[in-house]
Amino acid sequence: MNEESYCSKIEVRKSCLQQRAALGEQERSNKSFLIRKKLEDLPEFKTAQTVMLFLNFRDEVETTASAEAVVACKKKLILPRCAPKGILLPLKVSNLAVDLEPGAWGIREPKLTNEEVNPLEIDLVVVPGAGFDLQGNRLGYGGGFYDRFFPRLKSLTPRVALGFECQIIDQVPVDKHDVKMTKLVTEKMVYDFGKIANQ
Repeated sequence: MNEESYCSKIEVRKSCLQQRAALGEQERSNKSFLIRKKLEDLPEFKTAQTVMLFLNFRDEVETTASAEAVVACKKKLILPRCAPKGILLPLKVSNLAVDLEPGAWGIREPKLTNEEVNPLEIDLVVVPGAGFDLQGNRLGYGGGFYDRFFPRLKSLTPRVALGFECQIIDQVPVDKHDVKMTKLVTEKMVYDFGKIANQ
């Protein structure tokens, strides 16, 4: 990544996160509920037997209820744990009350004693992000954890991002290692990038 692109990402990320943080707690909760319903109505969600989610942190889209829904539907719930060298560990979670602990940044993560799952078994991965555009690009938080993880999935495994409409921008600054999303779910609609993402 060249220096200009790196600086651009930092500035855009900061702006997107400021937009998200400006949402009030009640507004964020209401919009998260709408996003949750859209996510759980997706055919990809309904048919998936092994679902990888993230647990929300700070002012991200709230996802705990969706994680509980995956367990309640007898699907296999996978949650990420950040490991050294930018590695994301996909760990199975059977009980949200028992299997989690605070991670390095205070993010709820699966305990290391949980079973690690082969990424090739994952039928759907749901990811967070700082910003998004309508070409399927996602701006992460700068650690590159998901971009390193995506190539370990089956090539056609859906990558569904969750975000608020206020996080959508005209153009996310991208690099060659950045992976496009299959869909973006916001409180207003589901954006489908399937054909773009699989090119």
